[in-house]
Amino acid sequence: MENKSYVKLSELVDKDFTVLSVKGFTFKRWNNEERKMEVSDEWKEGFSKKYLVETDKGMLDMGTGQLASLLEAVFYNGVADINGQRFKVKSNGKSGMDIRYFFNRMKEKDIPMSQADVFDSINDKPVDISQIPFN
Repeated sequence: MENKSYVKLSELVDKDFTVLSVKGFTFKRWNNEERKMEVSDEWKEGFSKKYLVETDKGMLDMGTGQLASLLEAVFYNGVADINGQRFKVKSNGKSGMDIRYFFNRMKEKDIPMSQADVFDSINDKPVDISQIPFN
């Protein structure tokens, strides 16, 4: 992915994203006095573990519960791999500390095909519908 910008989950509500990879985790906390995010490689009081998830929409910081929800959505026969999977984001409609996010895995039939995808699926040749015999 060329674009390494961050995206907030709140910006993805009622939208979808594809997980490209998970880059690991760090510990983070918001410092309200300095109005900035503090980051640590090891746990400290007040910090929480955040996973860096690379998506087609940008980089997401996800908590352990959010990552667990993604993994549970694709879990099958003892294996859970979120790489390459597409998820739809919903929320409880609240904001701030009260917001909760829900993730639903999108199956291929749920993913709309663009016109370009249709051309790709027929060997990159546009179809002349006047050549199709309709009886």
